[in-house]
Amino acid sequence: MAERVLIAGVGVTPFAPLSVRRPLHGLAGQAVRAALEDARIDNDLIDQVFVSSANTRVGISEQVLLQIGLSGIPTFCIRDGGVSPSTAVHLARNSILGGDAEAVLVLGFEDMHDGISNRMLFGLDAFPDDDWSDLLRRDDPLAMVARRDHPAALYAAQVQWLQARMGVTERCFERVLEQARTRARLVPGGLPDAPAREGWLPPYLCPPASGAAAILLCSESFADRYGMRRGVAILASTRSNDLLCELAAGNVLDVLGRAATRRAAAQAYAQAGIGVEELDVVELHDQSVGDFLVFASAIGLCEETQMSDFAFRQRSKPMVCPSGGLLGGGLVPGVSALAQLAELVRQLRGEAGGRQVPGSRIGLQHSAAVGRSVSITILQRD
Repeated sequence: MAERVLIAGVGVTPFAPLSVRRPLHGLAGQAVRAALEDARIDNDLIDQVFVSSANTRVGISEQVLLQIGLSGIPTFCIRDGGVSPSTAVHLARNSILGGDAEAVLVLGFEDMHDGISNRMLFGLDAFPDDDWSDLLRRDDPLAMVARRDHPAALYAAQVQWLQARMGVTERCFERVLEQARTRARLVPGGLPDAPAREGWLPPYLCPPASGAAAILLCSESFADRYGMRRGVAILASTRSNDLLCELAAGNVLDVLGRAATRRAAAQAYAQAGIGVEELDVVELHDQSVGDFLVFASAIGLCEETQMSDFAFRQRSKPMVCPSGGLLGGGLVPGVSALAQLAELVRQLRGEAGGRQVPGSRIGLQHSAAVGRSVSITILQRD
């Protein structure tokens, strides 16, 4: 248990809109090959595979692995919504720390067929007037949980809360979106600009996408044995979920993960032995503009009363979402957290090109699944 777990290789395919159909085995194979080439090892050294995919059918993971030449390796399939990739990384790390494996591949992929619309993916049905009104009249925890079945209305309520209770302006929302899209253009093969306001997508949500990503985790002794570069280590990996008292309070920001993020971040800082002031680069789960502001505050980058100032006067340290985040690059539920970890690895190695944050040594990645589960991972360059 004294050994640290390293991220030895990363590979990410370009993200694409849902209208672009790409074979899953092609996506997965591209990501795996890139990760193994980056790690400079062959696939016969992999002890286990953790597969993350939130929207594919049962059994597809094993089929894809067979098609890309990864047969006979113990495989674990994770379907946990937007935190599926973070869950897979957490479990893979624990497998290495526990001595069950030395080298573990974590693979995420999603390719929605044309029959799955943007609205279907995010559950953006017409506003559920009767159901939503009934839920708003109730203040019990189960009603708070049930609101997550109506994400369009829930995220609209988040925007209204920020505007009415915290004085966040439309100009601030636009600033966050503009910044995300500008940064995403620096990512090779990134998603085209998000749909315009008049399209299907509400202005406060990120665009959905498809793609794949893979990262190779290994023990320090494994890296030494095969002469691999040590590079980047996982200092902390934490998970937090709802508390009954938080849901009972009925605050929409906590229903969407604010309080759980605060707890997960505090645990991660303690586990890593660092303070928030030591972070150099951060990748947030900014599924909405409100998420970007609320989660930045929840991990300690600013006070809640200073969210608007933070949006307009972001510090160069830590840089938040240099990749453009989900708002700029799109949300691929089974993949995005892996892509964000890959971005952090490149930043900490100094390999991020035009979006490089100079002198980066410590990075934080945050994931949330519409509030119900939150994960924080902290990485450090040796």
